[in-house]
Amino acid sequence: MGKTAVVVLTDINYYKKAKRTILDVRTRGKWAGDIVLITVGFDAPKNFIDFYEIIPKRFEQINTDKLIQEYQKFPLRTVEDNRHLVKLSQWNKFYVFDEYFLQWDKIIYLDAGLRVFDAISILDELPCDGKLLAPDDAPAYSNQRFEAMLELSANPSVAQRLLQEYSPDILKSRYFLNCIWVYDTSLIKLCKVSEMIDSMNNYPICRCNEMAIMNLLFTFKYGVWQAFPDFIPNGKRLFGWVENDRDYGPFTTWRNFCFVKYPYTINMECD
Repeated sequence: MGKTAVVVLTDINYYKKAKRTILDVRTRGKWAGDIVLITVGFDAPKNFIDFYEIIPKRFEQINTDKLIQEYQKFPLRTVEDNRHLVKLSQWNKFYVFDEYFLQWDKIIYLDAGLRVFDAISILDELPCDGKLLAPDDAPAYSNQRFEAMLELSANPSVAQRLLQEYSPDILKSRYFLNCIWVYDTSLIKLCKVSEMIDSMNNYPICRCNEMAIMNLLFTFKYGVWQAFPDFIPNGKRLFGWVENDRDYGPFTTWRNFCFVKYPYTINMECD
């Protein structure tokens, strides 16, 4: 088994949530290996870094000025929470593919605030040679497909250019959720951060920010995405968005899952 690092990324606003996830990784996740905390625009306190044996890596906010200018000229009107304007820090997830991470063979990425309820080794043991593994974002009961990630009507000329490059077939294709993923670091040389940023600026019609761009590149251009398995051998679900999703059937508490993005049967303090 190659060398693996767990990576969590945060800006100052999500630092408390990042701490909770890292605590989960070290305790419930039983992970004694490397953890890298990417901080965007700030330095994490040395006490926290030292106590939990974290490797700190600081980056600055990805420049989104050009993107915002395009949104001003061609507004996205179907994004109800305005994440394309108020959650610009999401674009910094591109940094998880920085060449800095070539010193590891495999990266396990977890969103700040995502809860860990079982061993990180479950993810580390998933074969991912030449692949990016992540959950399928289209529920079994839904016909939702990648077209939901784009607002094609916002800027028709950009939409036409995108579909000429990638083919209209992508609109009816499955795609991944990017709050948790595992990848082979050989992909860093295949798809560079600079290409992700160029795509961000070239296609300012993405309703879910960096998630749409990551799918354009890893799912459709390079064809390296592979869906997470739904279950692990002991019968638990590997991942859940929230426990009461009807797609999960009788699996209704955090005890039925290994990893959950927004659990409601346990809080951040585990009361």
